[in-house]
Amino acid sequence: MNGKELLIVLAFGIATFALGYLLALPTEPELIRLEPLPEKEFTAMIDVVAVKVQREVGIVNVASVEVKPGKGRVLFALNPFVEPDTQQSAEIAASVAENITQKSLAEKDVIYSIEAGEVQLVGGPSAGAALTIATIAAIEEKDLNESVGLTGSILSDGSIGQVGGIIEKAAAVEQSGKTIFLVPPGQTSFTYYEKQIREETRGPFVFQRVNYVPKTLELNEFAREQEWNLNIIEVNSIEEALLYFLS
Repeated sequence: MNGKELLIVLAFGIATFALGYLLALPTEPELIRLEPLPEKEFTAMIDVVAVKVQREVGIVNVASVEVKPGKGRVLFALNPFVEPDTQQSAEIAASVAENITQKSLAEKDVIYSIEAGEVQLVGGPSAGAALTIATIAAIEEKDLNESVGLTGSILSDGSIGQVGGIIEKAAAVEQSGKTIFLVPPGQTSFTYYEKQIREETRGPFVFQRVNYVPKTLELNEFAREQEWNLNIIEVNSIEEALLYFLS
């Protein structure tokens, strides 16, 4: 091989190496362009389930969402007042709804409100999933299935997180006339501790031994025992919940 041929081979090898190196470099993620919404207002309403802490009973309130021209703010109407975790849930709900619909809220204000009757303060994240569903319904101008109830917090990836008071909420949902109650994953059953007292008599004395025995409660079985017309279903994400609300 003469000098000229050697130079050609070397040049080809260097070019091949450089091309392979460039192809191996990480690429910038493709930017997703969200579609802007028309210059008009969008609204939707949904029932949200809560528990009155003082009475330990479930209640069904009505939440509404308004999407209107604005500055990209997420606001909560102050009647009743809301705790910080409820405000944070609203912000996540708007963000998740934006991602799922691929519609931009950058030039919109999203305003949430809850009609809570005599309640003066709304707290907790358990309305987050329902607020997300309502926001999606407003943006896409779709009607929601009123026979479906939902409880659960909302996470930034669109998954639904666990909440408390499931039995009390299920009772309130059934009393409201709904036939399907969507709950977070792992919450169609739970373990509680039943108090058991055993008495022993020793001479003139009676001794009591108190034990707490773990019991598992299956919510659908409990609903049948109560003769409720209610099917309790676990959902992992907002996308799964939408299948019931938009069917």
